[in-house]
Amino acid sequence: MQGFARSLMDNAGIIHLINTLPSDIWELTPEGQKIRLPRRMSGQAPVIWRGQSPRALKSMITPPVVPFLVLFLGREHNIETYRDWIDAHSFPLTVVAEKGGTITYEEFSLEKLKEAFLNICDALKGQVKPDALEIARTHLGNWREPEERDLGYKVGGHNAIAPNLSALYAAGYHNTIDGRFTQIDEGIAPYVELIVQTTRSVLMERERIGERAANKYFRRPPSVNLFAPAVYPHFHEANLTNAPLLTEEKRRFLAVRRVFQRQDGYGLEASTQAQAKAILGAEDGEETRLHPLISERAAELRLATECVSTLSASEVSAVIRLPNSVNRTSGQVRQFAQHYHAKRTTDKKRLDAFKKAQSAITASVPTEFFEFVEEAEDGIRLIADAHLEWMNVRGLPLCVQKDISRIPVTPGNLFIEQVLPKENLHLTTSDFEEILILSALRNDDPISMYFDKAFAIFEPHFADKVCVRTERIRNEEDLVAALNSYNGSLVIFDGHGGHAKGKPAELQLLEESIDIWQLQRKRLRVPPIVILSACDTHAADRNHASTANGFLAIGARTVLGSVFPIDARDAASFIARLLYRVAEFVPASHKVFNQSLTWMEIMGGMIRMQLLTDFCRRLKSKGLIDQETYRAVHLAGNLAINGGDQWPYETVVAELSDRGIDEKRAWHELRSAIANSTAISYLQMGCPETIIVHPDDGFRDEARAETDTNQ
Repeated sequence: MQGFARSLMDNAGIIHLINTLPSDIWELTPEGQKIRLPRRMSGQAPVIWRGQSPRALKSMITPPVVPFLVLFLGREHNIETYRDWIDAHSFPLTVVAEKGGTITYEEFSLEKLKEAFLNICDALKGQVKPDALEIARTHLGNWREPEERDLGYKVGGHNAIAPNLSALYAAGYHNTIDGRFTQIDEGIAPYVELIVQTTRSVLMERERIGERAANKYFRRPPSVNLFAPAVYPHFHEANLTNAPLLTEEKRRFLAVRRVFQRQDGYGLEASTQAQAKAILGAEDGEETRLHPLISERAAELRLATECVSTLSASEVSAVIRLPNSVNRTSGQVRQFAQHYHAKRTTDKKRLDAFKKAQSAITASVPTEFFEFVEEAEDGIRLIADAHLEWMNVRGLPLCVQKDISRIPVTPGNLFIEQVLPKENLHLTTSDFEEILILSALRNDDPISMYFDKAFAIFEPHFADKVCVRTERIRNEEDLVAALNSYNGSLVIFDGHGGHAKGKPAELQLLEESIDIWQLQRKRLRVPPIVILSACDTHAADRNHASTANGFLAIGARTVLGSVFPIDARDAASFIARLLYRVAEFVPASHKVFNQSLTWMEIMGGMIRMQLLTDFCRRLKSKGLIDQETYRAVHLAGNLAINGGDQWPYETVVAELSDRGIDEKRAWHELRSAIANSTAISYLQMGCPETIIVHPDDGFRDEARAETDTNQ
C-alpha cells in the first residue's frame, strides 16, 4: 500500500532498538553526555542505519578503520548464511542475532555492546594506529548509563507519539509509557492532546539547550516535523474485476478499502455493520481475524513511524503526526491543478480554486498544532505527500512564511532513504564556482530565448564569481555523460517536463523523452543540488513516480521540483536570480550574520523573493503603485526577507500602508499574487537542511574552535 520492502516491515522492532543506542563510542562518556543533545540538535551525531539485502551486504567488507558497526539479523535469518562473509573480516564483527551471533537479542545491553567493542580493539592491534586504539579503549571504558530523568507524566503508547518519545528517550526520559493508548473510540481529541503534550516537551528540551556558538557552523535542522503517512493513490482506484479472488473476498476487500478511503482521524472506524464484519472477518460469537489489508497497513505504519523516530532521536526534534484528513484534501488540490493546466482560466478563477484547496488543507490540520508551526525558528520539515506547503499560517501559505523541506512518503523505500538521518554535507562558496546547465530546448522553441535574456540582465553581477557551463542534451547518453563529467555542486535542467496520468513523469530532451527512474541502473555522479526548471516535475495531481522523486532516487541530496506548469519567463528569471543569490547574497550574509547557511535557508529566501517580485509587479500593473514606490517596497521586502524578519510580508504590507495603499486591498492583491506565482509551485524536496554552505575564509576554523570550547 505504501511501497516498503517486506523484510523491513517484518523487522521494525530492530529499528526501535537502534533508536535507543548511542550514535558513536564517545557519546556515552561523561564528557560526551554533557554535550550529547547539543551535538544531536546540530546534526553532528545522527543515528545511522541501513537496511541491506543479503546479496548487497555480502558484496562489501567493512574496513578496520570503521570497526564499530553492528549487524542486526532478523529473528528469521540464519547466521550461517553470512558466516563466510563475517569470517572474511580482519576483526570480530559485532552481530546481534537470535542465536549464534556475538550477542543474542535476549542478552543485548549496553554492557554487552561495550564488551564486544573492547574485543574488537584487542583484535585490531597492528591494523590501525596504536593511539587510535587507545582513544577508543578509553572512550569505551568510560561508558556510563545515561542518567534517567522524570518527564512528570506518562502516556499510553501509540504510533502517533512514538517519534516524540524517541526524542525524549535520547534526552534521558526513559520511563514514559504507561500501558497502551486506550481512547481509540473518542475521536481525534485524545490523540491531539497527547501529540501536543509530547511535542511541547521536546521543544522545551530544545529551548533548554538553546543556541550554541557551534551553531554558527553546524546549523540546526528543523525543530518541527509534520508527518502524514499515506498510501499510493492508485490503491484507492485499483480495479478488482480480473483479480483472482472469490466474490465474497472481493466484497470484503472493497468494504475495507472504503474504510481506508473515509478515514479522517488516527484510527479506522467502521460506519456500518458490514464494514465491521469485513474488518474483523467474523459473525457474532466467532473468533475475529483481521482482514489482511488491516494487518498490512499496521505493519507499514509501524515501520514508517520507527524510521521517523530515528530522525527525531537523532535531532531531538518534534514530530507532529497529522490525521488522515490531510490526505483527503487531494480532490481540492486536483481541482486547483486543473486550473493551472487549463488553456482558458483567469486570475480570479485560479485564486478561488487556490482558496478552496488552501482552506481544505488548513482545516485538515488540528488548530492546536498551529502554535508549534508559527513558533518554529529552525524551519519545518514536511514528511508527507499532501500539499501542506499551502496551509494558511497568519494569512499566507506556509511555504512563504517558513523555510520548508519535503520528504515524500511514497514510494516507501524512497521515503526510508530520505528520512534516515544523514551526515551534513559541508560546502563553501567556491563549490559553486561552476554551475552546470543541462539545456534541452530546441533553438526554434519559443521559450529558448528566455534564459539568455534573464542571464543578460543578471550575469554581469555574478560572472566574476560563477562560471555557467551549458551542455546541450540530445538523449540519455548525453545526460549521463554531462553529469559524470561535472564535479560541481549544482546542476540545473532547462527544458520541458510532463507527467501523464498513470505513467512515470518524463523529461523531454532534444531527441527523446526519458524517465529519470530508469537511470538507477546507470553509474551516475549526481550533484547534491538539482534544480528542475521545467513543468510538472512533481505534479500535484499525478502519481509518486515524479521526476523530482526520480532524481532523489538516483542520488541527489535535494531537488527543486515544480507542482504545476511554470511560466518560462518567470522560471528563467528565477534561475538567474538564484545564481546571483549564490554569488552575492550568500557571501554577504556570511559576513553580516557571522554564520553559515543551509541550502534550505538559501532556497527558502529565494522563493520568498520570487513572490515579492510577483507581488510588486502585480501592484504596478494595476496602477496601485508607481516605479518609485515599487523600488521602495521591494527594498523594504528585500531587507525583511534577507534580514531574518520573522514575518516579512507583514512588513511589506505595512510599508504599502504607510504609502497610502489600503491595507485590505494590499492583502487581497498579495493573496492573488500568491495564487498565480511560481512561488507556490516550487517544492524543496529531499534534505536541503543537511547541505551547509560556509565562507571560503577562516570562519570554518573559528567555528570549529568554538565548537571545542563552548558547546
